[in-house]
Amino acid sequence: MNKILYRCLLSLLVCSLPMVGCSDDEIINSAQADRLINDQLVPATTFYTSSVKELTIQGKGFAAGDSLSLIDTATGEETALTVTTLDYAYVTFAVPQELPTGSYRLVVRRGNANQVLGILRFRRSLDVQIPDRDGMTVKGVVFCGSVPVAGAVVSDGEILTTTDDTGCYYLPSKKYHGYVFVSVPSGYEPQVENSIPQFWGKVTPGEEACEQVDFELTEVPGQENFDLLVLADIHLANRLGDLTQYRSILLPEVKEYIASSSKKVYLLNVGDMTFDLYWNSLKYDLNSYVNTLKESAIPGLIYHVPGNHDNDEYAADDFSAEKPYKELFGPTYYSFNIGKVHFIMLDNTVYLNAGADASTKTPGDHSYNSALTDRELAWLKADLETVKDKNAPLVIGTHCQMFYYNSTFAISPSMAYGHSTQLDEMLREFSDVHIISGHTHNNNMMKIREGLMEHNTGGSCATWWWTGYYDNGHVCKDGAPGGMGVYEFAGNDMKWYYKGYGEKRDLQFRTYDMNSVKTFFANNSIIRNLIRYYPNRDDYANVGSNVVYINVWGWDPEWTVSVKENGVELNPTRVYMKDPLHTYAYDATRVYKNSNNTYTDVLTSNNNYHLFAVNASNATSTLQIEVTDRFGNKYTETMSRPKEFAAQIDNL
Repeated sequence: MNKILYRCLLSLLVCSLPMVGCSDDEIINSAQADRLINDQLVPATTFYTSSVKELTIQGKGFAAGDSLSLIDTATGEETALTVTTLDYAYVTFAVPQELPTGSYRLVVRRGNANQVLGILRFRRSLDVQIPDRDGMTVKGVVFCGSVPVAGAVVSDGEILTTTDDTGCYYLPSKKYHGYVFVSVPSGYEPQVENSIPQFWGKVTPGEEACEQVDFELTEVPGQENFDLLVLADIHLANRLGDLTQYRSILLPEVKEYIASSSKKVYLLNVGDMTFDLYWNSLKYDLNSYVNTLKESAIPGLIYHVPGNHDNDEYAADDFSAEKPYKELFGPTYYSFNIGKVHFIMLDNTVYLNAGADASTKTPGDHSYNSALTDRELAWLKADLETVKDKNAPLVIGTHCQMFYYNSTFAISPSMAYGHSTQLDEMLREFSDVHIISGHTHNNNMMKIREGLMEHNTGGSCATWWWTGYYDNGHVCKDGAPGGMGVYEFAGNDMKWYYKGYGEKRDLQFRTYDMNSVKTFFANNSIIRNLIRYYPNRDDYANVGSNVVYINVWGWDPEWTVSVKENGVELNPTRVYMKDPLHTYAYDATRVYKNSNNTYTDVLTSNNNYHLFAVNASNATSTLQIEVTDRFGNKYTETMSRPKEFAAQIDNL
């Protein structure tokens, strides 16, 4: 690539990146009218010295005779820079190839005056000269310290290749997505910034010349035993006290788990970090979420995948709507390896957003399809072919569920265009596949067939933070506590459970004495107000006498629910009903406190698929309830009856 073209490309890169903020003590002359340079744009990305020979910084006010230097933020050591081009609106300088890895203040000097322009980050790369090749538009090296990593899979989201014995790769990429990424091999981790793994690098769409993108990995010994925390639907939007709730409910739980674990802990965020409806009206978008992550200082890698609410509401098509996500998190679909497990993150929301107009900043209708693109399906097929061990766990993270229970408790495909069925067929040669999804704010553990399960995970925000806003605890639409999925890996073995935030590990079900629930529903003014405006919501009027409900949110067909009354085994059966606690915590309270006497349909209680009913012989008998999960863990309750429903509400 010639020097002028490369400088232009870097200028475009600088324009596309956010300005690095500097504290007051880092900027000299920042408050003076005679600042040397104004409106400077300093890229916030990390540059590899092996692939970046020159950098262009834009600004207003550069003048002949200006000099530049880098000052190491850790040691204070100063490195003079060689300026190759100087213009009023930009300056280009040579990047010292021997520059140590670190963060540097970029300083401009003019006579006795000087000014810090911003912070630049550089990393030393493996010193490998990679010549261009005909037809190849991207090249690079994957390395760990001074050692090349051979056999690593690199892709642009369309085609895949592997690194050779020197760690080098070439791709004949069309640069459609504007990035390339490495499928991090087992035993390694990528670099990380603000808990976001840096496993991708940008390229310039439409650029035919060859660009170099290197990937630096860190070796992680003993990686086969690790834990995984799954977060779904955080939905931060700067409303309902959600940031306060996030900091007091979710964040301490995640940090405490990581701090107390003797194993490495990774995280998956399966989408809807934000809420597209409020990106602009409440000024909380994906950039805001990244800032929240930075403030959170979670000591772990968080792999993300976009949800339907992580799209630009002004964009009129899926590709354009994904641009903010790609700028901050990189690929919308990709893979990586931890221990013996191959992970694939899939974007299964296609944003339609009818009526949007970016030129007039007109939001669309936020509509979408749950589907995969043709490019993604083709890439997925190729990625699956790179997996050697078909019997090791294969974990697929998505936002929308791939399958769902219908009202007859049968499992049905969820995605449009038959994509759920297509995916099922592509996975047939793998013996232990787990799809982990979010989106529904419910817990549904589904055995699709032998060798294929879907773990539909309850919302971290529970009901979009509403129940906490109303001081009614943290309750999902299915009655489960808002929480996270916990997965424990030991080689090829995999165990899991759902952990409610602020709840004990052993809280895996709730029980309701429906005699008490019906009395409460008949007499409580907040519930009666709900029935007034929603007369069809007298949900439990037809429940018989002496019935007990047991809500087992982690249930799958290999769990058992046992109930004994005076030593006599009763017969619990699954029922398709709503959880009464959530009915009060959101539905009734929302109608009571809303001036329009309404609730939002999508937030209201679901008929759920893990609710069991059992008939006791009378209203005062004591029941011995034992729930056993698929791993043999037992959870018990001695249920003294009558069990007051009002007390359960008070304990939220």
